Amino acid sequence: MYLFRRKQHGAGYLLGIIISSIFIIFMQLPLSAGYYSPGPMTAGHENAKCEWCHKQVNGTLRQKFQANIQYLIDLRKSSVPLGYRQVVNDDCIACHKRSDDRHPVFRFFEPRYEKARKEIRPHYCVSCHKEHSGERVSITPTFCVTCHKNLKLKNDPVSIPHEELIKNKQWHSCLGCHDFHGNHKVQVTKNVKKVVSRKKIELYLMGGPNIYSNEKKEKARETPDDET
Repeated sequence: MYLFRRKQHGAGYLLGIIISSIFIIFMQLPLSAGYYSPGPMTAGHENAKCEWCHKQVNGTLRQKFQANIQYLIDLRKSSVPLGYRQVVNDDCIACHKRSDDRHPVFRFFEPRYEKARKEIRPHYCVSCHKEHSGERVSITPTFCVTCHKNLKLKNDPVSIPHEELIKNKQWHSCLGCHDFHGNHKVQVTKNVKKVVSRKKIELYLMGGPNIYSNEKKEKARETPDDET
């Protein structure tokens, strides 16, 4: 009876190893990405490959385990992922670097933007552009209030002064006129009645029709490895 049970356990372990190996191999194949992706790609990233953003943490598996043990016994300040590291700004900028970005992420690391960093975290690309959500931008169209609620302009050129728009809390009108990163070739209107409606702005942020212009000043790279 004992030998029979040992054979059963051995066969069970062997079957488990075989199934696990098949699963691991399958998960490494490009065609399997759709099965474990947490959601649809962001608008414009439909052809992006997982490895462009998801990079392995440096070091061997043993070194990673050692680092995490050191973290648990307070000999290290942070833990280490065993698989892929978090997506960072450089991963995004590898394809989306702009020579004239109106709101580059590095600017928000300045001390004057401390409040903004706490409220909407604009110093990280993924704070507004959350991948696998199917949306173009994952933030409300009124976020400009975080930095611009005290904005005052001399010789304000628009039909309804910015100061009045701010007083009436019409923060959605910002994106109705201005492209946040300034990469679309578009003429900013001076007539506030002609700005894009909040409904169209929200649809655009969700991945809907372009509300600015299909013509861009600088196109994104097709892959992170494109030559400059």
